[in-house]
Amino acid sequence: MSLLWPFALAGLLTLPIILILHLLRSRRDRVAIPSLLFWRGLQQEKEGGSPRKIPLSIMLFLQLLAAIILTCGLARPTLSFLLALPEQTVFVLDTTTSMTATDVTGDQTRFDVARQTIQDYIESMGASDQVAVVSLDPRPAVLLSGTGEQKAAALSTLDNLVPGASGANLTAALSLAGGLVNPDLENRIVILTDGNVDSETGPLPAMPAPVEWQFIPDAAPPGNQALFDVSARPLPDGRQRIFARVINYDDAPVARTLRLLVDGQVSQEEDVDIDAQADAVQLWTIPARAESVTIEIVESDALPLDNRADLLLLDTTRRRVLLVSTTPETLSRALEVQPGVDLAVAAPDALAGFDLADFDLIVLDSVPAELTAWPSGNVWVIDPPANQPLLPVETSMLNLRPDMDTASALLDGVDLSGVYFGRVARMAVPEWASIDLMATTVEVETPAPLIFHGTVGSTRVVVWTFNLAASNLPARLALPLLTANTLTTLLAPAPPPAVQIGEPVTLARGFSVEIPDGRRLFPSAEQNISENTFTHTQEPGLYRIYDSSDTLVAGFAVHAGSAPESNLLQRPDRAELEQKLTISPVSPPNPDVNYREFWPWLAGVGLVVIMMEGWLAWRR
Repeated sequence: MSLLWPFALAGLLTLPIILILHLLRSRRDRVAIPSLLFWRGLQQEKEGGSPRKIPLSIMLFLQLLAAIILTCGLARPTLSFLLALPEQTVFVLDTTTSMTATDVTGDQTRFDVARQTIQDYIESMGASDQVAVVSLDPRPAVLLSGTGEQKAAALSTLDNLVPGASGANLTAALSLAGGLVNPDLENRIVILTDGNVDSETGPLPAMPAPVEWQFIPDAAPPGNQALFDVSARPLPDGRQRIFARVINYDDAPVARTLRLLVDGQVSQEEDVDIDAQADAVQLWTIPARAESVTIEIVESDALPLDNRADLLLLDTTRRRVLLVSTTPETLSRALEVQPGVDLAVAAPDALAGFDLADFDLIVLDSVPAELTAWPSGNVWVIDPPANQPLLPVETSMLNLRPDMDTASALLDGVDLSGVYFGRVARMAVPEWASIDLMATTVEVETPAPLIFHGTVGSTRVVVWTFNLAASNLPARLALPLLTANTLTTLLAPAPPPAVQIGEPVTLARGFSVEIPDGRRLFPSAEQNISENTFTHTQEPGLYRIYDSSDTLVAGFAVHAGSAPESNLLQRPDRAELEQKLTISPVSPPNPDVNYREFWPWLAGVGLVVIMMEGWLAWRR
């Protein structure tokens, strides 16, 4: 306790004054007596008599008490309390595949235990406390952040987190966590991991807050077996050769059964014996026309995700393109340099000899007159002729230049400066199309489209309205780049047959992806037309890609088996990790002091005492 106005204690000098006044002005009681005969001489004090005494009374006590209480109130006594600083905890959460191991108590995974730890902290947070969660994976990111007043939102975000990545960049994760430290709060960093991190990396960054390691589980991890390098190779007769490798990450030999499923049906089972810390290889040959295969390790272990690997047997690495032209040389060169293109060339009068359904793309350098309906699939039209009902041409214009201010994403990365078009078909843009490039209005009064694209029924169409031979575009680097962008717009993406879990895949806009749980994900319409990074690959299984007409055009598989995650036995020593970590905590600010004054209560009590004393005086 402290006094804000200690000089007010001088008011205690009133106590002796009150006593003196009572001593000098004491009043004796008056009593009626019948005679003064026996009282004469009593007022004369005897020589050597006792001194006069202070008369004790309730009035004196109340007056002294009131003086003491009011004096203490004037001194403003206060009680001071140190306020605890709000706390911020930054969790570094391991989101790699090994966190799905089930070697913990109950039916939980390692990730479930780590998530429960974060949930318990969020539920116990004060209103001013803060929390943040940083992922420990190849590309660390802030998964959630919030205050104690945002518990509901933080818990909802936490429930939706799923593990799915291969490898952990501990240095980047700690750097990101350190950057979240708030110097105005009491900070700590908690690392929730199973220890499957690379301990051979360089020195870890200096941390501005205390770091706590929590390994899940505390016990020694078990052995594990995982599938690797599952792939398919087509044979000349149309059948597929399936390859799989299984690795035994255990210190003891094991016997396992490999199961092959073709289009969801069990086809074969093979028993394999694998030595400790060794591998075994298995080959199968499956019939042609199979759409998908699955390899499984029948026996269960601590990490189920890497016991299964799928493959989608779609020929998506090659694009079959048919070029219909009387002068195919220029376009042939531009198409042949594109990766994955199998090019076939046909004269317009020989088009009837081809089955257009066998090709992924039809390139029409001038639309044949006999073509009166759009073929299903993808069509690229160059220099549409007059008297063609599919693309009515009004007239031809000469010597036009592109207006790059009107360029769409189809022209990304294409430099058309200095390019001119000697002859351009003037036509109205169809209702089903959107413009990608217009000609400048300097040469013509009415703007003319140079490139547009759209969808007609089940046909995706890109139209170049200019004559390629009558321009200087073939002599420019822009031609193969513009060709590549046009192919990307029309053709389905060709992702790799299989990717590691958590790895992003580049797709084209306009294609949707069906993930293993059956949900369909659609890319944003605002994204770049030529590049769309698909990042929802945290779940192993088959990912099917559909075009705008809901046709399956491509796909890829996500595999969970990887050396950093499947080898559960590798765990660095905690002391070794702590030794590499330097702690340089930021000094927290001085805590706030809360002062509580109680002089109003003293003033109130003093007033009550004065009223009691006044009431007694009035009664007398």
